[in-house]
Amino acid sequence: MRWDANWIWLERRGDCKNQYVDFRKVIHLEPSELAQQPVLHLSARLEYNLWINGQWVGRGPSPCTPDYQYYDSYEVGRYLQAGDNVISVLCYQFGESNIITNQMQGEAGFIAQLMVEGADAAATVISATDHSWKSRLSPRFRTTNERLSLWGGFKEIYLAQQDDDWQQLHYKVLNSAWADSQELAQACDPNSPWPRLIAREIPFLATEACQASAIIRTELNLGSITEPESLLTASADSQAESHSTTVLEADASRPGSMPAVVYDFGRIVVGRPILEVDAPEGGVVRIAYGESLELQEVDTFVLKQGCQRLQPFGRRVFQYLKLTFMATPVPVAVTSLSCEKVGYPFTRQTQFGSSDDLLNRIHEVSLYTTRMNSHDHTEDCPWREKALWVVDSMVMGKIIYANFADTALLRKCLLQGARIQLADGSIPGTGPEDNGMLLPDFCAYWLIGLHDYWRYSGDSALLAELEPATDRLIDWFRQQSDDTGLFARADRTGYWCFIDWSDDIDRRDKVAAISFLRYKALKVYSDIMRELDPTSGKAEQAEAEAVNLVETIRTHLWVGEKGLFADCLDGDAISDNYSLQTNFMAAWCGIMTEEETNRFLDDYYFANQLPPVRGPFFQHIVLEVLRNVGRREEALSLIRSYWGEMLSRGATTWWETFDAEMPACTIPSTYQGHTPTYLQEGIPVSACHGWGASPAYLLNELVLGVDLSDLGSGIIHLRSPYDGVESAEAVMPLPGGQSITIKWKTGPDGLTGTAEVPSNYRIDAAANYPLRIIPQEETEHSVA
Repeated sequence: MRWDANWIWLERRGDCKNQYVDFRKVIHLEPSELAQQPVLHLSARLEYNLWINGQWVGRGPSPCTPDYQYYDSYEVGRYLQAGDNVISVLCYQFGESNIITNQMQGEAGFIAQLMVEGADAAATVISATDHSWKSRLSPRFRTTNERLSLWGGFKEIYLAQQDDDWQQLHYKVLNSAWADSQELAQACDPNSPWPRLIAREIPFLATEACQASAIIRTELNLGSITEPESLLTASADSQAESHSTTVLEADASRPGSMPAVVYDFGRIVVGRPILEVDAPEGGVVRIAYGESLELQEVDTFVLKQGCQRLQPFGRRVFQYLKLTFMATPVPVAVTSLSCEKVGYPFTRQTQFGSSDDLLNRIHEVSLYTTRMNSHDHTEDCPWREKALWVVDSMVMGKIIYANFADTALLRKCLLQGARIQLADGSIPGTGPEDNGMLLPDFCAYWLIGLHDYWRYSGDSALLAELEPATDRLIDWFRQQSDDTGLFARADRTGYWCFIDWSDDIDRRDKVAAISFLRYKALKVYSDIMRELDPTSGKAEQAEAEAVNLVETIRTHLWVGEKGLFADCLDGDAISDNYSLQTNFMAAWCGIMTEEETNRFLDDYYFANQLPPVRGPFFQHIVLEVLRNVGRREEALSLIRSYWGEMLSRGATTWWETFDAEMPACTIPSTYQGHTPTYLQEGIPVSACHGWGASPAYLLNELVLGVDLSDLGSGIIHLRSPYDGVESAEAVMPLPGGQSITIKWKTGPDGLTGTAEVPSNYRIDAAANYPLRIIPQEETEHSVA
């Protein structure tokens, strides 16, 4: 697209920390221009909210690194009219460099361009951002607020009495706070902070309204609260049927009074609360949120007189929401409380059901957790940092392929990882913005995740696009070896050798698990190169390196008399520490033979001879190893016991960390434990973490016997379903609108049922597969 616009910001930029800026432009449109499909393209650093003629249009852009700045496009004909129109945009800039993940960085800026397409398909620019756009520092938001944490943004204080209808066409820019904008750079200026503008690569996020389902407590605190139940889902439905108008009324007119009510939304939700309040003489409402009942006050609204609709700018994550009322000269009425949930617009989802209700619940919570962590990219957790962590994306990708038949989200995530590749060829562990957070194991996970994506999607075009990035990454791995041939100095300054969030692993110098992952990275790289260019020699070179690496690993790290790999080699000294994580990783990466893996499982894992695996992330490695060696019953037992115990303690989404051996009265918390950050205040504990949702795809394989990992080659793997449940029925979506329907029951004659599979896929099933395979009507195989 041809850009004529300029990046703009306030004429007097000053300190852009936690800055909200209003932009307006009045434009005149002829009827002929309205008839030519007007489209508005815009972007901002960091975020924008858009209105046209006072009507809400949307928010964005997708988070990105400034070198590859996303822009959004809206067909805006339905918001415009012949004659004068006003485009109003509220932009936000974080502007704080002290953030753990190095995200939300970059220079403040806003760019927009309104275009129409003529009869000859030639596009005409009607209006583009330049100095003539009026701008001001928003008077509605305070900027000197506290931070939420060192992983996130700022709290919000909103002054509703400063809302002057600035988004409306009739508004007159008379206030001296408004001024012409400053032009910062032309669009796509290679010397600017934003050298590229990239069209949005995924659909806009979807929204859905929800309401609180229960009240946890009401606090009078020298004031009064009446009818708090009126804001619950059941009450709202009842009032709609009876046409009654009962509302919550809060009286905080006594000096120092702070009446409050804590609502329960039933499960963790991600979005923005919407509060409708009638405050005849003003007052203050504060909102605290919590994924648990450890609530944090985040939003403060200083009310104007009269009716108002309040919603924070920032996205919130909570199950529990507390409204506190202060300084109301006369009682205020809350007529509505809801949450506008937001997330990636998956259109289809696996329907999983069996006679085992616990497995059904685990599968459902796993899908819900994935949805709550799927937005403009896969997120590790939607509250603490909202970041694109490589390993979370790898795990969530397997869930999304198997249960949502979507590839666009993971394609974007993989591209964003490559776009921030460091000069030495390594890929940061987090994103989507440039940063130097280097986790050597996550470099391998990015390549493994790309291989998973290709196997499912068949998207060789992405492999070709990312071939230079994969080449540089493999070269980086080569450069990390010392004269032993192992990955060396994994504990160097600036590296975070993760493996698992556990203190049970010896991570000095030549860490075994990193060399294991390098081996797996070489194997998948070889596979990718055979697809892209089988004559280049890259595949053969990688295979030869992998063979040599296995020999090196066994020479230096295998302790035969124990049947275990040591955690590391420090200089020339082998560690005397042996962890489950190191040896499960050896099995997962293909270093251990199947015989060695089974001996390790029997002698150490099931015999409880080593410190246990405590985290949901690494449990997915454990489960895949159990699956790979045919230990289905043990894998399902782990899912029931570990994730089932989370459910028994009240989890509605899966927790970031969880130690099932801790007392049953505890949940993950700074003060209760279950986390390596126990008693470290200021580090939020996540109760909604995508890396813990692996049962969503593993139950499809372990119970249903359906493996879609090679769908990109047109292959569906069918294995005998699990006869440990009496019955099961499921519908699994496939790309192109197709699906698999599988159902069976166990009886005197054993396991009987059917598997309905599209006939355009090749079925890989054993001769004794017990279900009757019914080919569905053949349709053209397509890639989502």
